[in-house]
Amino acid sequence: MNEVALLAIRVVAGGSLVVAFAIVSDMLKPKMFSGLFGAAPSVATASLLVSGLAMGAEKDARYATGMIAGAVGMVAYSAAAALAVKQLGSVVGSAVAWVAWVVPAVAVYWLFLR
Repeated sequence: MNEVALLAIRVVAGGSLVVAFAIVSDMLKPKMFSGLFGAAPSVATASLLVSGLAMGAEKDARYATGMIAGAVGMVAYSAAAALAVKQLGSVVGSAVAWVAWVVPAVAVYWLFLR
């Protein structure tokens, strides 16, 4: 597939998915949850679509595995940061909580790719 066609697909898919997820987020109550659907899911879905068209399903599987590992790490980071920031302050607490992202993300990625 040529680069212009991939760019066109990326633009259409990305824009459509951002709009679709924005509509979903607008319907959520309370509004603080709307950010969950604002960017990351639409960008990830569009990226998987374009990479699947450009490089095939096998590459897509590796990208999806990385996205799953990152999501698990983000949940762990969020939980750790909520506690660490209260105890250690914002800068140190965020830095310490980063370890709580790296460890589970690397572990999940390693388990899926063994």
